[in-house]
Amino acid sequence: MSATPRSCLDSLTRWVVLGSYLAALLVFFASLALTIQGQIWVGQVGDVSSVSLASVSVIYVLSQDRFRRAGYTEMKSIILGVLFANAFLQCYELAYGVTWGLSALASDPPTLTGTDVRTFLLWLVMISPILLVREHLRVRWASTALLSLTGAVWVLWILYGFPQYYVAGYFFPQVLRTSDPFHLSLWLNFGTKALLALFFVSMLEPLNALSRALARISPSRASAKDGTPAESQKTG
Repeated sequence: MSATPRSCLDSLTRWVVLGSYLAALLVFFASLALTIQGQIWVGQVGDVSSVSLASVSVIYVLSQDRFRRAGYTEMKSIILGVLFANAFLQCYELAYGVTWGLSALASDPPTLTGTDVRTFLLWLVMISPILLVREHLRVRWASTALLSLTGAVWVLWILYGFPQYYVAGYFFPQVLRTSDPFHLSLWLNFGTKALLALFFVSMLEPLNALSRALARISPSRASAKDGTPAESQKTG
């Protein structure tokens, strides 16, 4: 029997998914190695931090699998996974931009330019995919705790020295004045980003996904746990 165009497309989509998983895995381990070596900024991709790359790779893989199991096609789940991972980055950038803007309110009267409005609207557009998949996200006590911890570390970062270096015209009270020999402000920056990434991961219920994956690998173990023979489950 000759392959139909639909079957060829399905096969191609599966290969695309596997390829994206492999790429995400390579990005994660490369980012981890760069972070350990102290090479935080990755110039080849526009000076994005290695923490951002690692976070995006994990969020993409988990969200793509979560949306596929929710009933979306492979291709739709790939697109939603990419959009959800990007929404994480844009949420961070939105919080960063708003914090920076608030720091100027204590000085000159705030001026709002067309560029500011356009940037803010683009941020809102890029985090809006969260609304598309909200019914597949779960905010439980762990998610709430992670979000609260992110906010607490963010406030600590602001009070210590936001952004990660001293600049003139900064109006929040801060401990850091001229130097930061231990780069604590930088690590507070990355700490908030990692915590926010964990919050996004927690909404995808990764432990349930891991349990289902282990059950697929060892069906006899899963059936034994339920107290039902594997064969009867197949024929029942």
